[in-house]
Amino acid sequence: MSRQSTRFGFVVLHYLVDATTMQCVESIHEHCAGSDYHIVVVDNDSANGSFERLQERYAETPGVTLLHNAANEGFARGNNVGYRYCKSQLHCDYIVTINNDAMLTSADFMPLCTEDYAQTHCGVIGPDIVSLKDGRHQNPSYGIIRTRSEVNRQIRRFRAILLLLHLHLYEPLVRLKQRLGHQSAADSPYTHATAEADANRPYKLHGACLIFTPAFVQHYDEPFDPRTFLYFEEHILWMRCQTAGLPMHYDPRIVVKHVEDASTDSMSATTRRKMIFTLGNYVRSLKVLGTYTH
Repeated sequence: MSRQSTRFGFVVLHYLVDATTMQCVESIHEHCAGSDYHIVVVDNDSANGSFERLQERYAETPGVTLLHNAANEGFARGNNVGYRYCKSQLHCDYIVTINNDAMLTSADFMPLCTEDYAQTHCGVIGPDIVSLKDGRHQNPSYGIIRTRSEVNRQIRRFRAILLLLHLHLYEPLVRLKQRLGHQSAADSPYTHATAEADANRPYKLHGACLIFTPAFVQHYDEPFDPRTFLYFEEHILWMRCQTAGLPMHYDPRIVVKHVEDASTDSMSATTRRKMIFTLGNYVRSLKVLGTYTH
């Protein structure tokens, strides 16, 4: 018997913070009620009892599947697990990867996605992602690293910062820079005061919520390059879409709220150790990005 309706799969990557994940899952239930959708929660080996609490909450809930990774696979491989399940086991037409600290707010989320795809035949749709930290808009982003020389420049930059961190010289230099004046967050190329986008400039889409259309799902068995653990996945995804001839489409009518960094903020470590962890993954991911550039 053939399935007539369009099925959406939502992949929610969970790590440590079950209350945040529940908030995300409930937002999907609220704004997709009555539609054909399935939620796949992928636990990245949380060792604090949070996955067990999610099991207690959702084990008997129709339309929710809980998967557990035996190790923390990071962003790319963790989401790939859920995406593969949605594609091969659930036969979803659209697959949405959404951070556990993001929430749907649009009751017409699914109809708008199908409308966008019918009109543009795009590979990936990005919603208006509103940061709950400062109210700014995180989509789209125009800062795309697309050449080998820029990749190498960024690697040199982050390696230099890592060296300063290991020598305990980074913080004194930051304090000196602050005294001399520095760029404010409002000037960041990665956030915007409004939801408007410049369609004439190439842009990538923020990883907090990505809607993969039937064209993408049919072409790729995994959305993210599994060689990365964290960071620069959006740049690599842009390159993968370019390679496959699958355009990205930003739709400000679809609104998602983003708490930001709930899982990474929950990890107990000093600021310096967090920076070393982050920058080390920056460098590793940039090396992967370099394999896509010329």
